[in-house]
Amino acid sequence: MKITHAAILCTFLVGGCANPINLKTASIYYDSAMQAESRGDFIFAERQYGRALINARLGHAPEAGISASMYGLGRMKGYLCKFEEAEPLLLEALKLEETVSGPEGGIITKRLFELARFYSDRGYYPESIRYFARGIPTVTKLDIESSDPIAFADALDEYSIALERTGKSGEAQKFKTQATELRAKNAGRRAIFVPVRYGQRCPPK
Repeated sequence: MKITHAAILCTFLVGGCANPINLKTASIYYDSAMQAESRGDFIFAERQYGRALINARLGHAPEAGISASMYGLGRMKGYLCKFEEAEPLLLEALKLEETVSGPEGGIITKRLFELARFYSDRGYYPESIRYFARGIPTVTKLDIESSDPIAFADALDEYSIALERTGKSGEAQKFKTQATELRAKNAGRRAIFVPVRYGQRCPPK
């Protein structure tokens, strides 16, 4: 679903003590960041998400707007292998969003799975499991099996690998089997959502 500039603007402008100039500026930077991200220009997107976050804070944006900016900035820093800078942003984006939409909303699942991948891609499997364990039941309730079954199967496989790597083979097999069955039911379909992986754009050491 395409997110319009008007929808982005609403995310930032709803607030009792908000400064409309800063918040309008935040929405413009956020829109620019999303466009850059869609082109794969993560360096420029990082800069624009950062500017969006600064203006959202200066303008006393609602927590939804700050969370969205943090989430975007954290992802870009992570994709660019600035992991120490990315981690607190992603964690705080989740914490803020929980106060906005509750523990089981669709936006929350994005935060949870992003953190699960953030840790799993770098081999931090115990940390990854924590977020997969929350995210899997939530997207099941949202019926992701129908809307994007292959992406869900991919997530189940990732979760099973993380469980296997932490010695939970029995539990891992359950999710691996579920992923296999889901792919069999949806032969010929492809994942609609294909996530960006962490660690693929790191400079050589």
